[in-house]
Formats: sequence, C-alpha cells, structure tokens
Amino acid sequence: MGQGTLHSLRNRGLRNRVEGQRSKRGASPIWFPVVLCLVGLSWVVGNLKADASQRGFTQLDASRLSLSLPSGTRGLPKDWTEMLAVKLSRLGELTIQDEVLVDRICAEIAALPFVREVGGARVLWPDGVSVDVRLREPVACICLGDQYLPVSADGMILPSSWPEPPDFGRGLLPVIGPVDRTFQHAMPGDRLEEARHLDGLSVAVSMREHLSLQDLHALGPVVIDATDAPRAAVNVAGTHLYLADARDVYFGLPPSYDSPGELPEAHKWHSIMEAVELLLRPHGQIQDWDLLDARWDTPTLRPRTGYQ
Repeated sequence: MGQGTLHSLRNRGLRNRVEGQRSKRGASPIWFPVVLCLVGLSWVVGNLKADASQRGFTQLDASRLSLSLPSGTRGLPKDWTEMLAVKLSRLGELTIQDEVLVDRICAEIAALPFVREVGGARVLWPDGVSVDVRLREPVACICLGDQYLPVSADGMILPSSWPEPPDFGRGLLPVIGPVDRTFQHAMPGDRLEEARHLDGLSVAVSMREHLSLQDLHALGPVVIDATDAPRAAVNVAGTHLYLADARDVYFGLPPSYDSPGELPEAHKWHSIMEAVELLLRPHGQIQDWDLLDARWDTPTLRPRTGYQ
C-alpha cells in the first residue's frame, strides 16, 4: 500500500503493555469436577451400605448434578450444567451398585460437545459420583441469523446461543466471518471445516493469547474475515479485521500459516492496540481513522475522511 494517503503510526504508548503479554500456548486446561449426588436428605457415615440400599440412598439423581468450578472461574454458559443433567437422566435409574455405572456416566459426559476430555472418576460413598472433566473454552463465535454460537480453539461449535457476541469474562468473542449464510444449518457438536474459517479461528486464538483483558475490552466487537488469507501479498490485504464504526484492519497472513517472512503476531497486535489508543484519547485529542495496515514494521493508518 502506498504511503501517499497513509500516515505512519507514531504513538508507541502501548508497547510495554502488549509486548508484556506472554503466549499461553500449551497451557493445561483446568479440570472441573462434575458431581452427581445421591437421592436422600442425609446419610450417617457409620450406617451400613446394605442399609443404605434398603433406604434408597444408593440411587443417583441426575437433576442434582453440579458442575463445580474453581474459585474465580466465571462466565461459562449456565445451561451447560442443565445439558449434563438431561444427558445423564436418559440413562434411566442409576445406582452406585451398578458395576459399570462410572463408565456409563463418563461416556455420556464425554459425548457432550463442550467437554474436551474426561479424566478420573470415583464413587464418593455415600455422597455420589465425581467425574473430572476438561471443558472446551469459547474463543470465538459464529453467526446464525440473529443468534451467535460460541466456538472453541479446536473448531468445535459449542451449545448456547446469544443475541449478540457473548462475553464469558475475557472480552467479547470475535465473530468468525464473513457473516453470510454459511452456518445457517450449523449445530452444536459440528466443527469448522472451511479453510477460511479455520484461518480466522487462528487469528481469534492469537488475539486472546497476545492481548490483555483491558486490551480486549478496548478493542470491542471484531469480525475476522480470512477469506483472502491465501492470496495475501503487498497489494492484497489477506485477513481483514472489521472493528466498530466501519474500521478495517489489514492483518495479512493468519497465524495458521508458517511464513518465515511474515511479521510476528505480537507486532501486529501491538500496532492494532496503538491505533485503538488513538481513539481513546481525551475529547478533542482523538485521532479517528478508518483503515489500518498492520502488516509492516512501520504500520500505517488512514485518517477518516472529513474528520475534524
């Protein structure tokens, strides 16, 4: 892109903040215990198991299932626990005397699209059964008409729909574009398959790895369109990030491409946040723009036409 109508970004105020973010690739997901409780108001530990069976305390009640989140964890869809309970209730009557009970419960939990992995399971006599699971974390979303469904980092479409891009405690989820009718028949449990969507997803993952929560809030809603990513060149933008108020960011190749000559992701995100900082200045000092090219060592932006 020529330099005639574009002006170099000069504000470097966010460099320390963005460069200080460290990539979290390879970080282990958190294990969440799922506890299925026994029917009954109480149980005295000293009573015999045989007596417990006669009293009906060995029957498991899926309606009393709980998803125990670690302290400080928040923002996961509330209906996931309900889906767990419905799934297990279809097994019929469950008792801890059933020798294959734990395997059956684990298999049903593992089949849920928001469960990434099922770990250890154990009977908690006389309280119930506890199963350790790793949940898929929403990192982006897709648009289905007037609803948005979250998507995990491995491309799994997750349950729970929202009237706008949701925020699960880590800023608004970016939308995997282009926003067209591609996903009109998509269902939870499906996976993203098209290269343009997987490329866009890699940008969404990169965004969460390199930007702080403060940065994500400042960035606001984002649509990631990687349709032209394979054609990225000096005169082809490649991946577009569409921000609020009709702002366009040229991102170039997504992180899913292994290109030795491509500018590092961290540098691109740093340039983007510098440009966002120009929009957050006090009234009268804002520098508005409608186009940012973040593909180069010296990023360039175009002031919005008619800006005063």
